[in-house]
Amino acid sequence: MTDLVAYVTLASAITWSLALPAALAWTRHQAPAPFAVVCAGLSALGPLFAALAVAGRRKQLGQVFGRWRTSPLWVLAALTTPFFAHTIARALFHAASGAPVQWLQLPDTPEALAALVVFPLGEEFGWRGFAYPRLAARLGPVRGSLLLGCIWGLWHLAYAVTPATAGFDGWAFTYTMLELPFYSVVLAWIFERANRSMAVALAFHAGAHLDHFERTLHADLRLALIHVSVVAALALFAGRALSAGVRHHDGAALRA
Repeated sequence: MTDLVAYVTLASAITWSLALPAALAWTRHQAPAPFAVVCAGLSALGPLFAALAVAGRRKQLGQVFGRWRTSPLWVLAALTTPFFAHTIARALFHAASGAPVQWLQLPDTPEALAALVVFPLGEEFGWRGFAYPRLAARLGPVRGSLLLGCIWGLWHLAYAVTPATAGFDGWAFTYTMLELPFYSVVLAWIFERANRSMAVALAFHAGAHLDHFERTLHADLRLALIHVSVVAALALFAGRALSAGVRHHDGAALRA
């Protein structure tokens, strides 16, 4: 548990420190200096740098970075699951309100395209490669995933200040804290079924950046809440499946 606390502390400290100069400039309605823009881009690598530091000290880098083998079908499932959740939410919203929706919001700026690569690589080796196995071993896959999702959400505090808001975006941060624990459970189920392959974790995270549903946050509160409800329903299914898998494993161990 000490290593986990050290990891979370280091990941947050690195990311928040690097994101701070740009955030301060935005709160002053100023354009960030070039060095602040570079630091903001590097801030996404905080979980990766923390995993390298903590796991490297323990000579456990192979455990964090070495798991890849799985079926390509699980990689495809991981990549498309976020879009599946987004599409269900949009369909329910359209059916209930009759309002038009944009069914797919692809990355359309250089920053969004960079995020498609940088954020999965910068985050997943830390969250799923390092933190999840330790939390799952201590708390079980469901409770461990929920706690990891809360930590994951708090880490995003560094990104709660944006050029658009020029200040702390409380609604976006609240939405992140609601959404990520549920998504963490959904990802844990796919991750476990795929033998904890990092390819699956990276694909899931990249899939979330392929369809920028978060652009609807301020457009319509109803759609955002429907989406959270959809992800919660998926998490309930995934959590039940994870719990059943744990009970099956324990029963088999007892019979042996």
